[in-house]
Amino acid sequence: MKISISRKGVDSGSGKMASPILPCGCLCSIPIPYENSDVRYSNIHFGTRTLQDIRDRLKPESSDKRAHLDPDLSRDALFDRPKAWRPAFGQSGPAGGHLINQGMCCGGLFIFFGWFRRTKISDDGELEFDSDDPDGRHIVFGWLEVGDVVDKVPLRPEVSFLKSHPHIQFFKQEGGNNRIYVSSTTGLNADLFPTEAESIVLTRNEKPRSQWLLDEAFESLIPELGVRELTYHGNKLRWKRASGKIELHTVSRGQEFVFDGDRHPRARDYFVRHIKRVMSKKPRHCSHNFQ
Repeated sequence: MKISISRKGVDSGSGKMASPILPCGCLCSIPIPYENSDVRYSNIHFGTRTLQDIRDRLKPESSDKRAHLDPDLSRDALFDRPKAWRPAFGQSGPAGGHLINQGMCCGGLFIFFGWFRRTKISDDGELEFDSDDPDGRHIVFGWLEVGDVVDKVPLRPEVSFLKSHPHIQFFKQEGGNNRIYVSSTTGLNADLFPTEAESIVLTRNEKPRSQWLLDEAFESLIPELGVRELTYHGNKLRWKRASGKIELHTVSRGQEFVFDGDRHPRARDYFVRHIKRVMSKKPRHCSHNFQ
């Protein structure tokens, strides 16, 4: 099993903002803007809210109205989904080539993380980013176990629900290495982590968000003898053992950080264990009822 720790959602470069941790504690990953998209932020639902509503409150000066909804992990995000719809994630260009070269295929697992900041309700009753959390943190917000890979059009009948996916709708514009990874129908499937929890927070407390503090299960990813166990992180100086934890100074480049889950079973099982914990619980239904 190949595992990609995949950076997704708005950030300081694309969208110029963090995704919010809402006052109710829910993680609300906001996809990056994409002016050619048919999907508007006002079309994407998050509980009783739309992402346009949330963006307007947190970043009212933004002119972005259209979204690149990818990864697309929640059936409830858009209305009128086809019955056969399954979660999917597309990648292309150099990042797509990296996944291909690393052997990402059926059975692989994407772990999606992004930049999040806490929010609060102001004295005036408005939703705003919390000034006590200026830099925020990298948090894992979702996953997708690969059950099918689509790399050509026209689509096979069993994946025809992908026709509105941006990596199909704009297949030619995406260029080379364009592939869509579709969720499995059994096993881990795909879904979202509902709330912030210590087990899925990557950033070390009170440190820049690129400074991660990982469980000891990730110790085997520290490169030894020049072997790069986690792609883009082959420099051993980026790693440090500290009081039973693993510190990692992540690179600023790259969207997909890949490792071999069979070679590193403890790191693989760390993610799988927390995914299964979410799957075993009743779905969290939250209205995100801020004023």
